[in-house]
Amino acid sequence: MSLLRVGNRALEIQIAESAPRCLRRFVARLAGTELPTIPTGQVMQVRGGRQTRLAVDVGRGEVLLELAADLAGDPATLAIGVLQAAARSMAVMGDGDLALLHGSAVTADGGRSAIAVLDGGRGQGKTSLALGVAARGGSLLVDEFAFTNFPGGQPCVVPMPTLPWHVRADMAPLLAPHTTERLLYPVDLPTPTTDGHRPLPLSLIAIPDHGLAPGELCQAPALAARDMLRAAVNDHEAKLREPTLDHVSIFSSADEVTISSSLPAFNSGEKVLDALAAVPVIRVGIGNPDDLPTSVTAVIRRIGGTS
Repeated sequence: MSLLRVGNRALEIQIAESAPRCLRRFVARLAGTELPTIPTGQVMQVRGGRQTRLAVDVGRGEVLLELAADLAGDPATLAIGVLQAAARSMAVMGDGDLALLHGSAVTADGGRSAIAVLDGGRGQGKTSLALGVAARGGSLLVDEFAFTNFPGGQPCVVPMPTLPWHVRADMAPLLAPHTTERLLYPVDLPTPTTDGHRPLPLSLIAIPDHGLAPGELCQAPALAARDMLRAAVNDHEAKLREPTLDHVSIFSSADEVTISSSLPAFNSGEKVLDALAAVPVIRVGIGNPDDLPTSVTAVIRRIGGTS
């Protein structure tokens, strides 16, 4: 058993004996050193079955993930599949207080604020850029599943320090040269994760863009920023509906996912875009792995106000 914690909410993850054995180690690592003593009210059961399928009962707060015995994939792929199902189910079963954004986040300003590196629908680079920026003096908040709340209209990123970071094979030699794992947990990461679960106000949004030269920065006007941010706001919902959109997926079709009643809105739509677009949004040129230091330096200079 483990708890996936998002602020003051939590989803209990139960791994049945019939589930692949590698997932027991996964949830043990996900739990971290202590289990938060907060009521969950929501449970996700992972078990073996005749076919792979996900069923989310919004009203009951219950999730069932069945994994077929002949499901192809290594332990990392299975772990990613469980994380995707758990985080997206939490977003569905929420009451609209949280938006699930596609991207990574790190601390800035001595831990007083957060920088999000979000998907702009322009390709890869989010995790690598976030890890690179954090290595220059920050801490890691969350990778891939950037839950955000909006007290008083201010976007705040919720730290999820026990979640792993997924590093691409071609970036691992630069970012984590001493590990061969695809998923890096706090003990594996070269940069520390933040302590606690207190949301941090979002001070900057960076969107990796392969259309710009490495290290080139371009600040987006608010209207253009809203359009660029749609991918980050809508991506997880779209992939819950149609899981084959994922680059890594344990599902083969949308028929393997069912959600009770109508699917609630993840993010209150346009209001979330308005709030995010009020934060400075920059496109960051990002190229090959060897270009990463140039892109990181440009973002660090922007944070320091020197570019």
